[in-house]
Amino acid sequence: MIELADAVVVGGGILGIAVTEALSRRFSRVLLLEANRCGARATAGGFAWVNASSKWEDEAYHRLNAEACMRHISLAAEWDAHRIGWNGGGTLMWADQRDRGGLAALENRIQTLQRWEYPVARISRQEMQALEPYVRFDDDAVGLFAPSEGWISTARLVRFYADQAREHRAEIAEYTEAEGFTLDHRGAISSVETHRGRVSTRVVVLCAGAESGRLVGLALRRANRESRDVIKTSPGLLVETEPVPANSRIHRVCYPASATGLHLRPTPEGGLLIGADDTDELCGTDNGLSGKGEADVSEFADATAMLTKRVNAVLPAFEKGAVPTARRCVRPIPSDGLPLVGELPGLPGAYMLASHSGVTLAPLLSSLLADEIITGRRSPWLTAYRPERLLK
Repeated sequence: MIELADAVVVGGGILGIAVTEALSRRFSRVLLLEANRCGARATAGGFAWVNASSKWEDEAYHRLNAEACMRHISLAAEWDAHRIGWNGGGTLMWADQRDRGGLAALENRIQTLQRWEYPVARISRQEMQALEPYVRFDDDAVGLFAPSEGWISTARLVRFYADQAREHRAEIAEYTEAEGFTLDHRGAISSVETHRGRVSTRVVVLCAGAESGRLVGLALRRANRESRDVIKTSPGLLVETEPVPANSRIHRVCYPASATGLHLRPTPEGGLLIGADDTDELCGTDNGLSGKGEADVSEFADATAMLTKRVNAVLPAFEKGAVPTARRCVRPIPSDGLPLVGELPGLPGAYMLASHSGVTLAPLLSSLLADEIITGRRSPWLTAYRPERLLK
């Protein structure tokens, strides 16, 4: 492992590996420290939906995500969709006339997004049936279709960023945890400590997901600053099936009419990935976990059966026996729900990058932050997301 680096990135999830790649294009010596395997925790365990249609209550945050969606599409056009794990097809949401509250919310969402000039369309049942032939829609169902959205095979995107970073001479040190930081006489970052030795650097970027809050605390205490809890965790449950027959498949991210927040999408292997807002609550607290947690289906038998029954209502040909694996993911979320991007106040050279929408925002936020680190110019895209709002 190198002992002197232009920048050290701590955390090899999707945000960390993306900013490592972006920095490696401009710096000659970039080091990524990952305590486990790159992309093996929250990145691997999430739903990996690339979208801006779910962010429709805050215009600035919506526009940030909309720009990020376009970055994914541009990346796929430049490097090949399969290589970066991009799966388009859009997002399909729907409601029916009996669900007055759900229908009103859907119509409001469509109107708001169209007012903001985001590409969404109100479509009929017949149009939805053409998009998803095997899904059962009520006769009076109304849909929202967002064609620029999709989902990511995160293993491929992580591998792509890692390969690109290594081509630009970055070093990726897996199973190497950042244990502390030292500051110089000015109070600026001067090194990162690991069990493999100390790495001298003037730039540290904290992208460690659920561990970011602890690491921010370590850095601030070195500067005799009060530490604050800037990251919370939210456990979630997803069920992944084996490959399903053709008449049980869907072609995009689908959000059926449901107060439970049921959502499903295809998997790269031809199965389904299924989740719901209410079954997430059955996961309990994070119990100290910080990433992907594989679990025997029996541990979440009630939730698995509940999700299976709901999918059967949406996909009549879906077989209950096709659900083999439940997984529990602990999702890191900034304490106010919005991204944290930029230099830590009062600690020169220390930056952080954290977001609940990490898969969506990774290509955009990593590029913006790398440009800021290298040029010193603060991007207007990031004005509302500076760490100082939580670390005053």
